[in-house]
Amino acid sequence: MIHQNQPRSLRTPASLHRRRGSAYLAAVSLLGAGALLTAVPAQATTPAKSGTGSSKQSQQHDSRGKQSPKPQQGSNPQRFSPVVKHTGTGPTGYTVTFRYDDPTATRVQIKGEWSFSDAAHTTTTTSQGVQPEQWTRGDFPIAYPNAVAANWPVRDLKQGKDGVWSLTLPLPSGVFTYGFFVNCASDTGSGCTERADPANPPWNVIDGVSVGTAEPDSEVYVPSDPRFGTADFSWEAPAPAGKQGRLADVSYPSPQSTAPVGTHPLAVYTPPGYNPKRSAAYPTLYLSHGAGGNEVDWSTQGAAGAILDNLIATGRVQPMVVVMTNFNGIPGGAAGYADDLLDNVVPYVQSHYNVSDKVADRAFAGLSAGGARANTLLFDHTAEFGYYSVMSNAGGTPASLTDAQVTALKGVLGLQVGSGIQDPIRANTTNEQAALTAAGIGFQDDSVNGGHEWYVWRTLLHDFVAQRAFKTTTTRATVATDRKGKETVTASVTAATSGAAPTGTVQFTVDGVTYGSPVRLSHGSAAAELKGLQGGSHTVVASYSGDALHRGSQTTVTG
Repeated sequence: MIHQNQPRSLRTPASLHRRRGSAYLAAVSLLGAGALLTAVPAQATTPAKSGTGSSKQSQQHDSRGKQSPKPQQGSNPQRFSPVVKHTGTGPTGYTVTFRYDDPTATRVQIKGEWSFSDAAHTTTTTSQGVQPEQWTRGDFPIAYPNAVAANWPVRDLKQGKDGVWSLTLPLPSGVFTYGFFVNCASDTGSGCTERADPANPPWNVIDGVSVGTAEPDSEVYVPSDPRFGTADFSWEAPAPAGKQGRLADVSYPSPQSTAPVGTHPLAVYTPPGYNPKRSAAYPTLYLSHGAGGNEVDWSTQGAAGAILDNLIATGRVQPMVVVMTNFNGIPGGAAGYADDLLDNVVPYVQSHYNVSDKVADRAFAGLSAGGARANTLLFDHTAEFGYYSVMSNAGGTPASLTDAQVTALKGVLGLQVGSGIQDPIRANTTNEQAALTAAGIGFQDDSVNGGHEWYVWRTLLHDFVAQRAFKTTTTRATVATDRKGKETVTASVTAATSGAAPTGTVQFTVDGVTYGSPVRLSHGSAAAELKGLQGGSHTVVASYSGDALHRGSQTTVTG
């Protein structure tokens, strides 16, 4: 599937004189112009609530997953948080004003994931570097120059009379990661330390102190104005209060960990209404970051909490626990990570959370270097997870597959392999897809316009959980003849993953011809009497339609 999507940014030229004319500056009047939104940190996940990567949270958790005290009364950390405004004018219909309060600073810059290009002018090594003011329909976020590095624009903020620094940018819909440089001499931020927005900090920052790994950036979500052709990314917006899960940064015992010694961090998402005593244990999704990342990447830049919140709220996925790992400080590369995950992480999660211990109730996904780790698990520990997603992988595909590997891979319940179409390491993905195809192993090809960036990975995560993970079903059918000669075909549909029972319908075909109308499932079964058939054997196909939580399946029986 091809998507139009978007993530981070780079440098801003002094003048905007590239491929666009001045037409985009024309103001288009819209109803609702001027509406203001206080930016909800993209990924309003808090150790108490999950929504966006950064967040204005009312509650936090400590390193053991417990809630920490609320900030002291009288403080107003949100005073200078980003302001999202619906302007109703071009180029996107929305602007975001970023602010930084430091009257003593001599220079404040912002780096954000908002350079753009379009598919016609982008390759795995080139991109246009379109600035927000130049954005037009069809543009998607991609680094400039296009590379695996975060080549996003760095722009200067202007100081006002009140001492507050600010910059207003038009942005299309989606989550955007950004960070500040203060008193940096370099125009690109080179040699300077990026810092998160103190008015919009990551979810695991409490009173300026990081719980778990520190993330030096923040996120903001921008809605879509369809009149300007911006894609609708509301599925990664902060969910409404009451429909947000919770995030916690916790530590688990790991004899393999060298930093810190003996223990290692995890970020864990529990869904809205999580019940540690629920009779039906929850499925678990394990996520790995890429090189240079950490356990809070997926819950900040990746907007994982918000994505899950929205999919759960709309009934498209069942509630699940998401475990975000950190492979830094785990020796042995991908093989060492796999050992630590299987020997330490999974047992810890299964003993501390109400999650299922069934393979069919476990999924794994990783990006870039985490994609290479996903491949190690997929090819060498296949039976440990029911579902896999390999995103923008940085390697790990075997030169050839053994017969045993092929047999094991054909037993995987769901597999997604994808990347940005313009990803500089795209060849790793296409080569893996070719190897799987040659071996007769089915998978979902999720190819998205974009590079090696969170804009792509957020989409792949959304697609994996919305379309593939924990959704596999099996349909079986039998044809029986009673003592009076009446023939009946009965189909039964079962879900591979624990949870809600499949609903929907079964359509029967006989000898390639549709037979009757679809039959609705009742207690997992659907039956139809076979009438008017001539003697001899007949080929009957039972096709299950699927529903919001389950994929369709079919079977063939002769009777």
